Amino acid sequence: MKLVLCLATLCMMMYEVESAITCYSCTSLTSSNCGDPFNSAGVTTSSCSANICLKTKLEVTGATLITRSCGISGSSDSCSSVSGGTACSCTKDNCNGSSFVMASAVSTVAALVAALYFC
Repeated sequence: MKLVLCLATLCMMMYEVESAITCYSCTSLTSSNCGDPFNSAGVTTSSCSANICLKTKLEVTGATLITRSCGISGSSDSCSSVSGGTACSCTKDNCNGSSFVMASAVSTVAALVAALYFC
């Protein structure tokens, strides 16, 4: 019975309902709270129908520009780097508020390990 409850809990953790997610929407040009470290105070959020949030960080001639917004398309948590910048996408509510966008994946793995250990 204990094993069944643990497996049901894990399944519920992994289940995702297809609906719009919420993402932070700001730029460090107009809001110092949008930079790193991020401070959500006063930062607006947007409902994103593509179910993906973005965080971009560009460094040009000593200046850093950070933008947090809805994505256009995609379905995974990932980062890619190009000359002078990084773009990260994530698929959980307000996940683009983190310095490390991949935090949601780490928490899922930690919860899974804890469940397996304690069950």
